[in-house]
Amino acid sequence: MSSSKREIISVDPIHTAKTLVLVYLCFSLPVIGLFFFDAYFRYGEIPLFVVLYGVFLNVIFGFSILWLACKVYNWVAAKFGGIELDLKEIPVEQSVPQKESNQN
Repeated sequence: MSSSKREIISVDPIHTAKTLVLVYLCFSLPVIGLFFFDAYFRYGEIPLFVVLYGVFLNVIFGFSILWLACKVYNWVAAKFGGIELDLKEIPVEQSVPQKESNQN
């Protein structure tokens, strides 16, 4: 089986940050929801602007930090080299598992 090394030399900051912030939100929104749920039972109400502001800040800070991380990665990869990947070819018959038939 042949193998080839590849190096990630650059990532698109906008595209990567947009994609990763959406993944981040999938995991963080339930946690934020638990905080709002707890606050509702403690204080009896939560203004809508607090909920929207909490989610908005999560998106803005998440996107900004991920964008900055991509810029830093691109700088480091240009100076010292990027992340190396060792890829191998997978034959077609191994890539899709086939169902075994049970004949009794």
